[in-house]
Parts: sequence; C-alpha cells; structure tokens
Amino acid sequence: MQSKKVSVIIPVYNTVNYLERCLESAVSQTYRNMEIICVDDGSTDGSGEIVDQFAARDDRVIAVHQRNCGESNARNRGLYEASGDYIGFMDCDDWIEPDMYESLIKALEDADADMAIGGFFREFEEAGKTRITVRNEKSVEPTVFDGKMLLRYLYERDAYRTFAYIWDKLYKRKVIYDNSDRPILFDESMRLGGDVLYLAQCALNTGRAVYVDRSFYHYLQRSSSGCHLPDLARKQDNIRAYRMVQRRLEEHNVEPLVMDFIKRILVYHSSYMAELAYELKDGNVLKESLELMREYEKEYRMLNANRTEWIRRFEEILQYKI
Repeated sequence: MQSKKVSVIIPVYNTVNYLERCLESAVSQTYRNMEIICVDDGSTDGSGEIVDQFAARDDRVIAVHQRNCGESNARNRGLYEASGDYIGFMDCDDWIEPDMYESLIKALEDADADMAIGGFFREFEEAGKTRITVRNEKSVEPTVFDGKMLLRYLYERDAYRTFAYIWDKLYKRKVIYDNSDRPILFDESMRLGGDVLYLAQCALNTGRAVYVDRSFYHYLQRSSSGCHLPDLARKQDNIRAYRMVQRRLEEHNVEPLVMDFIKRILVYHSSYMAELAYELKDGNVLKESLELMREYEKEYRMLNANRTEWIRRFEEILQYKI
C-alpha cells in the first residue's frame, strides 16, 4: 500500500541534453504515489518545453515556470508547492534508480525515522571516465541512529562520503516544515553552498535517521556546472556557508568533535580557494584563505595525522605569496 505521498523537487535550468533522462527516471519509480515538481527557472534552451511534455503525459508532474532567479529560489518555489508526506530533491542533470523512493520509504517506515540516506554514483560525461560507486571508508554502524550520530556522519567527510548531499536522501515533512507548515527555505543570497546550510538545518531537525547501504542516485559531474567553475566569488560563498553552519551548530551546543570536523572542512575549502587565488594573482583572497587555514591548523593536523600527503599539500600552500 502506497498511502504516503512523496514530493520530489527539481529545479530546472538549461539542461536540455540531460533533462529527459532525469524526468524519465522520476516518473518511472516503482513507488507511484508521487508528485514531481519541476520549477523551470527561466530556461532558454527548450528545457521548459520538455517539462511541459512530461506534465502533459503524466499528471503527477507539476510544471512551474518563472523568470530566472537562481537554483535556491527555484527550490524554494518547489517547497511552497509540495504537498507530500515525504520530500526529496533531484538536480535536473542527474537520474535515479527505479526503486530509490520505494526503498527509502520502506527504510524510513521500518525504522520510524525522520530521514533516510542512500548512496550514489559519480557519473562523467567526459570520454574515458567511467562511473564511480561512492563508498564510505568506514562502516555506518549502527544503520539506525540519532541526530547526534547523524552530524558525525555528515561532517566526517573523508570517512562517510555518501552523506554530504541533499539529493540522495528522503525527509519526513516535519524535518523541512514547521508546525504551521512553513518550509525551511534555501538561502537565495548564495551562489554556491546553499544546500550545505540547508542540510545542516535538516540534520538538526532530525531525531532519528536510517542508512540504506546501496547506491540509488546518479550524480553527473559536468565541467560546466557551477560548482566546478574557477570562480573565487562562488568559492567564497561556499566557505561562508560552512561558517554559517559552524555558528548554527555552536548555537545547538553540538559536540566538540563535530565542530572540529567543520573546521577541517573549512581548511579544505580554503586551501582550494588559496590555490585559485594564487593562480589568479588575487592577493586579498589569498591572504584571507591562508588566515583561515592557519586559524584551524591545529584541528586540521590532528584529524589528518595519518594523511601525510594532505599535510604536505597544506604546508606547501601556506608558503604561497604574491
């Protein structure tokens, strides 16, 4: 029996070469009680027309069209439209296994959990690159756990690689909506990192989570996608997002180990921003990046004590000068 409805929110923008595969995987789910909310964010390449074609053939597809306001705004529009008992997210160039939502719902209900987490594949469009099944370095034990353990899994990134994103998960509505049924919204001021802050808040709202040790989500890595562009402002946004996560978790008195994991992530992203700033000869951003690396040098060295290559790279970057 499929009495509970799943709302899947898909922001759509100029992915005409990938969108049909994405939507086909959504409408072909073995779990049928769904609404698939496609928010066309001002596409100019025919993606909006593909959304309309799917909506015409399947009444579970809800087509929303708006002027271009950005991915976070499109996701927020979808949240206002969603009526499901469970909420999921997809990106419009990705696709999912046919039984993803059926499997995650079963796990949620069997465990009486608020969030179900699955695994994912990295897919590549470049010739010569093959699919990678993303694996956790450590076992997820137990597979049903409380919110405190969820935060450890989320931020010990090198050990638990399948936890980092919003789209390989399914959420009970109460995780994302308050008692007045108002949604948590994505921060629309961020060009990169809005999902980072969003996932942190969902985790804080989760009392009990369950992990399904199987890959369902196909994450397409495109060199032209926003997160891979050599853009300092976007990288600064990502660091700002983790700074906001840091403050939010401090407000909730999260255990010190998790806070150290956040500091390590901040150093990691700062190191890549430093490399790009050095390449672009941007002395101000380089200075800012190196200062953050030094701020959390102790935590970074402690948590990477057995990773000599990481420490060597860290030390080399600290010597950069313009």
